[in-house]
Amino acid sequence: MLLDAVALRPWGSAIFRLLGRHGEVFAQLPDAQHEALVRSYVSTCTARPLAPEMLDAVVEPWLGEPGQAAFYRQLAQGDQRFTAEIEDRYAELDLPVLVGWGAQDQWLPVEHAHRLGAAIPGARTEVFEGAGHLVQEDAPGRLTGVLADFLAR
Repeated sequence: MLLDAVALRPWGSAIFRLLGRHGEVFAQLPDAQHEALVRSYVSTCTARPLAPEMLDAVVEPWLGEPGQAAFYRQLAQGDQRFTAEIEDRYAELDLPVLVGWGAQDQWLPVEHAHRLGAAIPGARTEVFEGAGHLVQEDAPGRLTGVLADFLAR
């Protein structure tokens, strides 16, 4: 299953690209402002607000000196040439593939689901209404059911 996969160009939200291009500047933010930025950024990964404990768990690795540096470094390392290298090879896949996507994904548009599904022979595409990029948080029951049905086939 490819779930909201970074598999087709272009990818990355406007803020992802901005932070990646200017990571050396953002890496200098004071701790409180960096944490606020990361919390705001992570808050856009779901269609409904994350539970406070889940938001804390997702944000925590990116805090403190090593976490802050790693956050901006990983954004800066995002390079679409890696995706370009494989995009034309999806047609070679010869296995069952389920493409799943959150209809309200703010990080990767739902159009990518349809393009990716069309690029893979015989792929099944499932769009999850009311879900953002983290479908497993927004629609865990429906995702489990769809995945169980796919695997049973």
